[in-house]
Amino acid sequence: MSPRFPAPTRRALCAALLCLAACADEAPRPSNIVLVIIDTLRADKVSSYGCEVDTSPALTVLAEQGMQFDSVIAQSSWTLPSVGSMLTSRYPRSLGLKMEDGQMVPDEAVTLAEILQREGYATFGITANPNLNSRYNFHQGFDHYSDSSVVFHRRDASIPEGSISYLNAPLRSTPEILAETLEFARGLGGDRPGYIQLNLMEVHEWIKPDQYLRPEYRGLFEEEVAAPYLCAIRQVTDDTVAFIHDLASLPGWEDTLFIVTSDHGEGLGDHPDVPRSMGHGSLLYGSHIRVPWIVYNPIWQRGVGQGPSVRRVAAPLRLLDLVPTTLDALGVPVPPDCRGTSAWPLALGQTDRMDTPEFMVTETYFRGVDKISAVGGQWQYINNRAKHPGVPRHELQANDQRPNGIQTDVSSTQRGEVRRMRAFLEDWELRHPSAEPVPLVGELSPEAEGQLRAIGYLGGDEDADD
Repeated sequence: MSPRFPAPTRRALCAALLCLAACADEAPRPSNIVLVIIDTLRADKVSSYGCEVDTSPALTVLAEQGMQFDSVIAQSSWTLPSVGSMLTSRYPRSLGLKMEDGQMVPDEAVTLAEILQREGYATFGITANPNLNSRYNFHQGFDHYSDSSVVFHRRDASIPEGSISYLNAPLRSTPEILAETLEFARGLGGDRPGYIQLNLMEVHEWIKPDQYLRPEYRGLFEEEVAAPYLCAIRQVTDDTVAFIHDLASLPGWEDTLFIVTSDHGEGLGDHPDVPRSMGHGSLLYGSHIRVPWIVYNPIWQRGVGQGPSVRRVAAPLRLLDLVPTTLDALGVPVPPDCRGTSAWPLALGQTDRMDTPEFMVTETYFRGVDKISAVGGQWQYINNRAKHPGVPRHELQANDQRPNGIQTDVSSTQRGEVRRMRAFLEDWELRHPSAEPVPLVGELSPEAEGQLRAIGYLGGDEDADD
């Protein structure tokens, strides 16, 4: 529910926000906002991002009617640190989010939901991914937050009423989530603007097509590698766009800013000589960290409001930039502790560049790996600090090719670039020290641990990463 950080911190932050609001120019803003996180959606497997097969035609139309950021890097390659960073505009390390379980988003980290709640928004969140449950403090700032149907509970806590407590529990489906969301929207009544945040999981669960794909989607893309993944994209993007149109047709929801993005990608066999590369979390290649980011408001089609004048933004961005960009589009002051930069001036055609670092930083500590990377326009440097078969300690890959570990590493012939990017990261780490993680209270019950393992968490199948 509401954040639990100390009262002095709350008062200081609220005062700062009120001061900023008073000083800011008054600007029209959308009455509602919806953030859709399609879990594990790799950018280059989306049609409008250049996929060779038409995986997401409905989303393409939405992007053409709205706008698209073409080059977006996640700050980690698995859910917990990536979404924590996305929703707070702080680096995962400053949140203490590194390990797979046992830590949560700090109370003092201000989420997008908290900011909008203080601005008078009614806030509603729902997740199919158990790693975004209230247990990990992702419910901060929400009037109502609906956890995944798979509930991981402490030994000293009772199982919430209505939760599923048997092994191999199915995750909540996108149609179920969207139906519940529409019910909330109908009941809001128009007295307050609404903020809705959704996490959808069928793309993440692509290796279980019989469980998560509807019959009409199972036979698509049969000749393609990882066809079930592409089928899941078609199903979820069809559902998402249909939901967007249904929601926008409700009274009071005609003016709504919709954001469609993801937390990370998926390897899909693109790196055959690198172990643990099929799923996500263990690597930092583009397949794992490049995600889509599409923005749409139905009133832009009617020439109402200050919509974007640029339909495709090529400048490189980070998921870290999502909160300040969204707040800028809404006309809401950006808190000073946000580490991202608003990309909204790019969308409005007011500039063609952003005041961001020369390199984008992303890192992962998933299941024993220890990697940090600097991503530039031509090169990606990766420091593989824990031994990982198939990759060198200091790795340099060209961004215009498919990386394959040692087989495509050019660090020995581009030593100057390695030195330059390595020096950047060393300086960056000095300026961004890792925070102590905020531990969870209590331990997982045997039943909950079994649920984690059943859907690919806490070991087991190394490619069923989160």
